[in-house]
Parts: sequence; structure tokens; C-alpha cells
Amino acid sequence: MSDNNIQNIGIILSYFIHPMVISFVTFLYFIYYSDILIEDKNLIFILCSIFSTILPIATFYFLKKNSLISDLDASIKEERLLPMAFGALFFLLGFITLKTLNVQLLVQGVMFCGMINVILAWLITNYWKISIHAITLSSSITIFWMFGYQNILIIVLILLILVISRLLAQAHDFSQIIAGIFLGVISTFTCYSILFLKQ
Repeated sequence: MSDNNIQNIGIILSYFIHPMVISFVTFLYFIYYSDILIEDKNLIFILCSIFSTILPIATFYFLKKNSLISDLDASIKEERLLPMAFGALFFLLGFITLKTLNVQLLVQGVMFCGMINVILAWLITNYWKISIHAITLSSSITIFWMFGYQNILIIVLILLILVISRLLAQAHDFSQIIAGIFLGVISTFTCYSILFLKQ
């Protein structure tokens, strides 16, 4: 198998664990399938999807169309800063919207942690290409863990897929992926447990 084919496999796997996909799935699960009591689930899910997934995707396509990024993955470190800034803004607007509607605090927390993680990723990306895939995936895993979904084998398998896919795609080196995992876990656990679980 050629190096190009191996890289393509990594790229395809990466799309399955893309930050926007992970955000979508996380909100989908906690709004519809968790024990969190939410009124008007459809409206809340639509709002969460708009701010965490639809607007960021639209932004990437707009930036690509106007040649502000070279590809939809923003592979070049410097090109990641602008879409990430928009991403942080969208998560902020999403959090404000959920808070204004008095949506269950635990759902607000998912949006808030997304905002904080994007901001931290933006700050680090100014100097080093940390893995945003790793930050987002480990953040969601942390939230699931805090809600009692603690199957170690599944978590290890998902993280292995993350590491292998990003290495095969030649998007990051091992240290950038591991740093992303640790940042996602620490930042999400700290923000969520202090600001949202104890209220």
C-alpha cells in the first residue's frame, strides 16, 4: 500500500472523529438519551447543533471559498487561528443562548467547555500545532466519564483510533496528539466539575 493511500485512510478516519462530528454526537446523546430532564428537546438540540456544528462548518466553507484557508481541515497551523476564533465566538453565543433560555445547567456546561477548549487551543496554536481532534474527543470522553459512562476498553479503543488516524493523516506528531488529550481532559474536568456539577 502506498504512502498516499495510508495517509488517505488516516484522513478518512479523522473525519469520523472530527471536532464538529464529536460535538454533534455529544449534544445528541445528552439531550435525547441521557437522564438530564430537558424541556423542548428538539429546539435545544437544533440550537446546540447550529452553534457547535452548522455555523463552524459554514465558516470553514466560506474561508476555503475565499482562499483564507488551503483546505477544509485547516492543515496549516497559521490558517487554524481564524476559524478557531470564529468557533470560540459561536460557542460563546451558544452558551449565552442556552443560559438565556435557562436550559439545564449540565447542557450549558458542554457548550461552555467547548468554548474554553477552543480558546485554549487558539492560544497554543499561535506557537504550536496542538491536535484539536484530540482536545475535542478527550473533552467529550471526560464529560461522558463524569456522567458514569466509564467503559475503559471503549475509551482506550477510541483514543487509539484518534492517535492512529492523526498519525496516518500526517496531521500531527505523537506529542501534539497526547498534549491535546491531556488538555481536553484537564480543562473539561476542571471547568465542568467546578462551574456546573456543583450547582
